[in-house]
Amino acid sequence: MKTDLTKTGDKLELSCIGKYNQADLLRLIDQISEARCQNPEVRKCLMDALNAEIQLGGIGEFFVGEYAAKRLVGMKIAILALPGQMTNLLENTAYNRGLKIQMAVSREDAEAWLAD
Repeated sequence: MKTDLTKTGDKLELSCIGKYNQADLLRLIDQISEARCQNPEVRKCLMDALNAEIQLGGIGEFFVGEYAAKRLVGMKIAILALPGQMTNLLENTAYNRGLKIQMAVSREDAEAWLAD
């Protein structure tokens, strides 16, 4: 597992490579939250998971979505992932709890959604 986090203007960008489980994603959410506390102008985040192997299962996706909604309230999150890499449960859980979140299959789609 390797994660690179960079900040550009009001956006954080994460590049995720390798295997990630539920605990790894919870730590990642905490890193995003801490970066936002240190940089209050940050309102958006693009997580590139195209080179990540995410192992969550249904309950894990629900829990991670719920945790993300609590920790990242007020942010707009785009997750760049391959079809089938994750189900929509994480996205739906977080969205239904107030987090602006969108799964995308292309960087262009993710960037366009964050720009809206």
